[in-house]
Amino acid sequence: MASSTGHPAPVSKDIYWRRRAFVMIGVLLVLALIAYACRPSDGASETSSNQAAIEDPSASPSVPEEEPSEDPSEEPEEEPSASASPSEEPSEGAGKDDDEEKAEDEESGEAAAPKSPEDACRPQDVVVTFDFAEKDRDTYGGGAGPGFKVTVVNIAEQTCTVDVGPEAVELIIHSGNDRIFSTADCAEGKREKQQLTQGRPYEYTLDWERNRSFTDCRDSSAKAQPGWYKANLKGDHVGNVDQLVFQLQ
Repeated sequence: MASSTGHPAPVSKDIYWRRRAFVMIGVLLVLALIAYACRPSDGASETSSNQAAIEDPSASPSVPEEEPSEDPSEEPEEEPSASASPSEEPSEGAGKDDDEEKAEDEESGEAAAPKSPEDACRPQDVVVTFDFAEKDRDTYGGGAGPGFKVTVVNIAEQTCTVDVGPEAVELIIHSGNDRIFSTADCAEGKREKQQLTQGRPYEYTLDWERNRSFTDCRDSSAKAQPGWYKANLKGDHVGNVDQLVFQLQ
């Protein structure tokens, strides 16, 4: 109530605290309403959670996929027994005929093994030696010419044939780098076949009359001049033999 002087009358303590309490309650209600209004709803929370799960590539399903388990009732397949393996291959050379063996020898670069005495001997089955006809004589004077002894031996069991003609077993004589003489000059087609049994040597002599020969078969009366000469033997069956060095006087 107002006083007679125009100033408001003093308020009692009881009324003062009531007013303060009402104000505090009102403030609390306002704060509560604000807090309630700002709280997200359950649906929004669930949507946000699901959206996060979709956008996150690392998210995995809560229940892993089950791997197929092996059926214990199934039995492993039995491996084929050793008895089912193919039969042993025939031994090398079994069942081959002569034509097959010949074809194999041609592919390997070797001559076919002889089956009869008329068949050619293989080079690896023949041993050839070469020496002076007169042992240890290497000097020839007075117009005499040297002679050369050739020995051919078959070391295989099968009797076979060797061509010892002037082309197949060629005697060549040089003076330095000059080719002086060859038994193969103008001897095309000349063959001398000899059948050789195992271990039995065949020997023959090649004589040189100091004449020159030419591959074009020209006629010539030229004779070898005095000097040093060397003789060599060549042929498929000859192999490696030492050359012979001699002197003409």
